Amino acid sequence: MKVLRFNRNTLQFPKKDFDMVKEGVISLVISGVVIVGLSALWGAPYRAAVTNQEIAQKSPILIERAALGDLDGSGTIASYGPPYNNGWNRQENGVQSIGSFHPQTWWGTPYPIDAAKTDVLTPLHMLANASDNQQLQSALQTYQSASVKQQQTWDSNLSKALKKANVENGNVVIPRGNYGPVALMMNDELSLAKSGMLSGILDRSSNQGVYRWNVQNDLLFLQGKTLHQIAGKINMKGEQWGINHDEQAYPGPWWLTPYTFLYQIPPWSTSSAGDELAAYTIAVLFAILLFVPWIPGLNKLPRLLSIHRLIWRDWYKRLESDNTCANCPLRESCRQEFRNSKQAVVKSGFAPACYQNGSNS
Repeated sequence: MKVLRFNRNTLQFPKKDFDMVKEGVISLVISGVVIVGLSALWGAPYRAAVTNQEIAQKSPILIERAALGDLDGSGTIASYGPPYNNGWNRQENGVQSIGSFHPQTWWGTPYPIDAAKTDVLTPLHMLANASDNQQLQSALQTYQSASVKQQQTWDSNLSKALKKANVENGNVVIPRGNYGPVALMMNDELSLAKSGMLSGILDRSSNQGVYRWNVQNDLLFLQGKTLHQIAGKINMKGEQWGINHDEQAYPGPWWLTPYTFLYQIPPWSTSSAGDELAAYTIAVLFAILLFVPWIPGLNKLPRLLSIHRLIWRDWYKRLESDNTCANCPLRESCRQEFRNSKQAVVKSGFAPACYQNGSNS
């Protein structure tokens, strides 16, 4: 007997025209009107950027600690490692590694920074020369001509003293001690930051031309404990879900919630390579999402969940009201939208309306 075979791949449901450009334009216009309207009503959530001038005026001890950390190598950037430098005395504290896998080091140091020279010594030399400050010039000469051991002694003594320091009239007051020229240098670094000129000098060091678009060194000066203290006061640290919420009661980048969630649970929250682990985890999850149509089992989820039936419920409702599946050989499967690979066989010459032409056999 000559028959025609039909299966779900030859199914021909009624079609519904869809103008994607029209739908996109309408969505864009509606979103734009809502965003502009809400912004006009409540304003945009905006907070002025944190600057080292602001911190110097409000928390001068933080600036001196940051500068001293850059000078003695205990600062975050001073000992970071690639892509900024090779650490402090070859000790790299910022390199994240899973076993021997650390791609952070593959490209070397494309953004070189010598924290002691860039953040402290060069700015102070410029200040001393510009203001003809003989006392500061002498202090810099004394420090740079001293032995490494002597420098470490002065740096260490001042680092301990800053833990007991007080602020009086905007100045840092420390107990008497053997700080060599370092105390004077840090006081002048603080004055430079208060004036706002430190940012200009740091921007100058990261730009070779007239136009200053690269603010790397200015941003990195605050990196580490300094920024963490500032961020903690406004609930913007990683463990405070700071990535995906705004400082105020405004919605933030909610789409980063899965990424932020990883930082709240072990091993991502406890590993020294937490950033690297989180990046790889999100990459794997994204790859799974991208290849869902080809992954056995997962590719059946759309039909099992049937979310598309909810989205296009009006179309399915019309399908039922028109009784489209009534004349189909596999009418029950048709109503279930062919959840399996069943086939139907009909005599040649019989052409159900719900199918395209079947195959002869």
